[in-house]
Amino acid sequence: MRTFKLMTGLSGGATLLSLALMPLAALAAGPGTASNNLTTVSSGYVADSTGNAEALSNAQFTVMPGELTLDAVPNIALSSTNVKNIASAATTLNATSSNTSGGSGYDGNGSGNLNVSDFRGNHAGWTLTVGMGPFSSGAAKVDSATLNLNMTKGNADNANTAAPTALSLNQSEVTNGWVTSPQTLWNAAADSGEGSNTATTATSSSLQVGKQSNISAGTYTATLYWTLQNAPAAAAATPKAAS
Repeated sequence: MRTFKLMTGLSGGATLLSLALMPLAALAAGPGTASNNLTTVSSGYVADSTGNAEALSNAQFTVMPGELTLDAVPNIALSSTNVKNIASAATTLNATSSNTSGGSGYDGNGSGNLNVSDFRGNHAGWTLTVGMGPFSSGAAKVDSATLNLNMTKGNADNANTAAPTALSLNQSEVTNGWVTSPQTLWNAAADSGEGSNTATTATSSSLQVGKQSNISAGTYTATLYWTLQNAPAAAAATPKAAS
């Protein structure tokens, strides 16, 4: 129980007048309240042989929110082949460490780097999708191609952030400047994905080109379409057990 200490040296009448004009708590040992404290109404808290004077103050700082950003996306360079291979049978082209040249996508890097940063501070999670347009070389087209895209997880500031998912991307139509059927490559659930997150194109990535007897010689390029969304993808519903 905290004690109240009154200032001494006052006559009886002066003391009564003082008590009538000043809140009793203003002479207490403290700490104060929102409406009755050292900076508003008190002449000071008394420390004497019966108890200490106590006071509370505040330390404070503000953390400003940042942004969710897509910082790097990779180009996917694949090994070369020849007309005979594709004309005769389905052909697998392995990912290489070299860079691509040409094409209509200008954001990719030749180091295989993928990077997403989340400095919003709301722990909401995010989703990164990717889709692949058709391969072409001038007027020549590839009838069938599937990109097996594997990304190796690198550094993640939050250890709970999941790794990217291995995908098989078929050639998709492009409507109004964007691919029609992207897939989820990387999903950071709520309370994960914060800070910097990196991944690298794995050497196990490859392109499966279907048999095509009328394949033309040339350098074929497809555009990859990357989309970062500011919320995690909805989890698939769990089927109910049969009753």
